[in-house]
Amino acid sequence: MKNVFFLFLILTAFAACNSDDEPTPSGSPYEGYTLVWSDEFDSNISSDNWVYELGDGTDYGLPPGWGNAERQLYTSSQNNSLVLADDDGSSVLAIVAREAPGDNRYSSAKLTTQGLHSFRYGRVEARIKVPQGRGLWPAFWMLGVNITEVDWPGCGEIDIMEVIGHELNVVHSTAHYTNSENKAANNGQGLDAGVNLSDDYHIYRVDWTPESLVFTLDDVVVNEVAIEEDMKEFQRPFYLILNVAVGGNWPGNPDETTVFPQRMLVDWVRVYRQDGLNAPAPPALNIEEETLGTISSSLPPLAFNSTLNQFEGLLLKSFGAGGEPEVTESDIAVEGGSSLRFSYPGGNWGGGFFELDPTVDASRFANGNLKFSLRQPDNLADIEIKLESVATAVSLFLKNYSGVDADNGFLEYTIPMSDFEGLDLTDLRIPFAIWNPVDADGNYLVGDILLDNVYFEE
Repeated sequence: MKNVFFLFLILTAFAACNSDDEPTPSGSPYEGYTLVWSDEFDSNISSDNWVYELGDGTDYGLPPGWGNAERQLYTSSQNNSLVLADDDGSSVLAIVAREAPGDNRYSSAKLTTQGLHSFRYGRVEARIKVPQGRGLWPAFWMLGVNITEVDWPGCGEIDIMEVIGHELNVVHSTAHYTNSENKAANNGQGLDAGVNLSDDYHIYRVDWTPESLVFTLDDVVVNEVAIEEDMKEFQRPFYLILNVAVGGNWPGNPDETTVFPQRMLVDWVRVYRQDGLNAPAPPALNIEEETLGTISSSLPPLAFNSTLNQFEGLLLKSFGAGGEPEVTESDIAVEGGSSLRFSYPGGNWGGGFFELDPTVDASRFANGNLKFSLRQPDNLADIEIKLESVATAVSLFLKNYSGVDADNGFLEYTIPMSDFEGLDLTDLRIPFAIWNPVDADGNYLVGDILLDNVYFEE
């Protein structure tokens, strides 16, 4: 696998899965392309190339499970990622998913080049052997470097390869972005490879130009995405990601047939520049236009106590992976003349929240309570209530609290601020958010929730 010169590439369907070809230090096996970055994994995992994302996603402002109800905790341990000798003696990166202590828990690894290496256009590819088993979700993908400014999917996402462990003959390739209507959008396709992709290595690739994304498996096209005018995300730099998730809304959870540990083996990752490409300048970032879910600056007062008027300049937003609510005015209320109706579509995660800009010092409420009233459907079993500062985010769950009758079908809830342990109230950014309503079976709820009379008491 790791020769010091090229053999001639035979570009026939699926022949590349066993290719031993390798670029010379300054060359490329592809006419018209120049190698600009690679990791051949000849020794230990390089901290010059890769950083780890850790935990269950909550440290990154996501719901537990990385927003997809995944079951793994990501670690930087050699138990979950290391360079080892493959069966033929060559060195490869192994990302290892294992059973871990805890209720239905697993461990794995997620490596990214964020903050180290980013790329704009070119040929991006990796030679990978995927793991197998229900609940396994290996991926080779990319995110826009401005994710810290516009979040997902306004930053853009390029899924070069996703395979779910009980459909090992199918590779999925997808582009995620925010469309001109400020909604999450995606263009994805799957390809039946006709073989079990966990039996051998295959080359997963995207050819990225200012006009298109073309995804291939061993030179066979999986998906072609035209980059339209409102898809500015794909005209900016992206960083690379390798990971193996376990469980989640898409692959489902492991069952009695799933054998652990499971390994994704990566022979190499390479990025090439297309010679002679006349690349346009990256478009200027428009935060308001490209941040997902901005709904209104006029609706927030309908949900908050109108007499106290504790917060000004609130912006109402929604966010999710298809489960974000539509928010409208309702004339059913317990304070003032109106409340807000959050209409959840079900099917995936999502929520609505109120954002302050600039942030507010709310430390005077540290020993007080958060109070709010909900009118909720009978089949609501739980919903996540979340507050955020610039540095921290804390979620609590409604099932742990009891509401009292507040008239008009509303229940008023009181949550001690001390329950939001670790929240820095000196720079409160989101004074209220409701996420991921579920029914008794744990399914995302389809239905309306009315919110009114939110306020803090000292």
